[in-house]
This record gives sequence, structure tokens and C-alpha cells, in this order.
Amino acid sequence: MANRFFEGAAHAAVYAKFRPRPPTSLAERIVSFAKETIFMSKNGIKKTNGSQGETLKAAADVGCGSGQSTEILSPYVEAVTGLDVSEAQVLEARKLNKYPNVSYKVSPAETLPFSDKSLSLVTSCQACHWFDMPAFYKEVDRILVPGGVLALYGYLFPKPIHESFGDELYSLIDHVYNKDTGGYWGSGRLDVDNSYSDGRFKIPYPEFIRDESHYVDKTATVAELTGYLTSWSGFQNFRAKNGDEAAQKILENFQDKFIKTLKVSTTPEETSIPLRFHYFLLMGRKPS
Repeated sequence: MANRFFEGAAHAAVYAKFRPRPPTSLAERIVSFAKETIFMSKNGIKKTNGSQGETLKAAADVGCGSGQSTEILSPYVEAVTGLDVSEAQVLEARKLNKYPNVSYKVSPAETLPFSDKSLSLVTSCQACHWFDMPAFYKEVDRILVPGGVLALYGYLFPKPIHESFGDELYSLIDHVYNKDTGGYWGSGRLDVDNSYSDGRFKIPYPEFIRDESHYVDKTATVAELTGYLTSWSGFQNFRAKNGDEAAQKILENFQDKFIKTLKVSTTPEETSIPLRFHYFLLMGRKPS
């Protein structure tokens, strides 16, 4: 049974507001790989053949949350379905959806509502560490067409970009993670920290690749960065166990230290900081 986090309506709204949108370069890398038809020529050299200008027919984004990772596929796929076990997350995604070729459904990762060999692409962003992976792989293999692609990806905690205080600022984020909320995370979070390097994330297809070259930069206020911390499952678990007052104290201490480290006199709402989210991407192709 997969773990279930991020399910409350309020948490879904926070998740939608503060979680990053994956970079265009990552979406294009996934789609480009999915469009390739790779074969061995007579002399043993790999070649590619395919219409990179055409859109894919159908794709699914599993563990879609509030839809940030689903909507990036819209320009490249005729029909995209985002799926999440949380009804609150799906309702939030539907509320925010602006794409006519994107739809959302409530579904666990291990039983997906698609017919056999019906999808060209299945993706999952920052979610599969909560799945029953053997059951998920079996289900993905059932619904992918021959040559179809499974792409698993995620991102690390944001690194503040500052010429003088970048490391000190990141240590404040790390303190909230490891110290303030350290005992309130599910074991799956360590898999994200390790960029899905555990063997169970090696997609069980002969053609398998890893790509860690993608990142997205986002400028946020210190108040918005603090809001991002509230989207963490560890923070939400701490809040549920210890109450709003204790949780608020963590946020206030973080903001105060962040502002002091920057040596500015502006408020958290008035103080902006560039953030860099590094992504890791794993892809495998079902044999033709």
C-alpha cells in the first residue's frame, strides 16, 4: 500500500501555490525521448527515426498533486491525464486547469484507469517514492505501447542564490528539515535526497537513462519561501502532532534568521531571493 500524504484541502492549496513548475528543458527532454524510435543498424550503430514535430497521442502523470507536472506536457501530447490518490489534490488541479487537453482523475498509482497498450508516455514527479514500485512498474508496463516511455523525476530543496550568503541561507532551510521537522518525515523523503539512486527506482527496461542536468530558477520573497516550507509533508506532520503555535514558531524563527543573514531591514514580504531547484530524471523505454 502506498503512503498517503498531501491529502487535506488546505495542504493541497499550499502545494499548488508554492511548489515549483518543472523546467521546460526537462519536459522537452522527456518528450523528445518518448518520440524516438531507436533501432540497431547493420553496423551496430544506434540511429534514431521519428517525427519530432508530431504530438504524442496520450500520456499520464501519476501522483500529479495540484497539476504542475501535468500541465507541462500539454503542448506536446494530444491528451494528458493527471492522477492522484488524493481527492483534494485532484480538485485543486481541476480548479487551476487552463488546458483543454488536460484532465484529472482520482486514482492510486498501482491501479491506473487505462486500457492495455494505450499510452505513449507515463510520468511521475516527486511522487513515486510513495508508490508500491513493483506494482506500479507492472501497471505501467500494461498500459504503455511498445516503445513507450516511463519518466520518473524529482527535485531537491531549493538553493538560495547569493554571492555572499548562499551556503548560510541554505543551512537555514536544512535546519528546518533535519532539526525542526527531522522526526516527522516518511522514509520516502530520503529517496528524494538521494536523487532516486536506490535500486528500486531503476526502471526495469533494457534502455534506461539518468539525466541530472536540468534546473529551474525562481525568484521568491522570503515570505513565499516560508510558504514553500509549509508544503512539506514533514512540516504538516509536525503541525498535526504539535499544533499551530509550535509550527508557527518554526516559520517565524526561519524568517527572522533568513532576514538577519541577508543583513537587510525589509520585511519578509518585501525581500526577494533567487532560488535554484535542481532536478533529477530517470527514463526507461518499453521494448518494441
